[in-house]
Amino acid sequence: MKRGLLAIALGIIFLILITWIGTLLTSIVPHRVTAQSQTAQAGPYQVTMQVSPNPPPITQPATLTIQVLLNTSKQPVTNAHITLASNMETMDMSTDNVEAKPQGNGMYLATVQFTMSGPWQVQVSISTPGGTQPATT
Repeated sequence: MKRGLLAIALGIIFLILITWIGTLLTSIVPHRVTAQSQTAQAGPYQVTMQVSPNPPPITQPATLTIQVLLNTSKQPVTNAHITLASNMETMDMSTDNVEAKPQGNGMYLATVQFTMSGPWQVQVSISTPGGTQPATT
């Protein structure tokens, strides 16, 4: 009986130790920094996104700043509904959907939690009142 409890206690201590070492390593190992600013076209829109902090840690949410401009006139789009879908590229971590909050002058903010280190893809969906079709990049 005592040996069984000792084995269970040692197993739990081992799991805690391995988890702590893994967390320590992810904070020590350098992460690949993405471009400070990424720009893409989505239908009639030009979308620029910045991630802060860069690279985003797995221990706290990252702030994504999205700027939406019209392609033709470069005027800010202020009445858009922006939805972000984040998905890890190398592993199926399920898709997390977040709505960005308007900040004025074509700027939108969203908070995203990246749960693992590695490459992530963030898909930006834009819809406007009276828009013909939602645009996605």
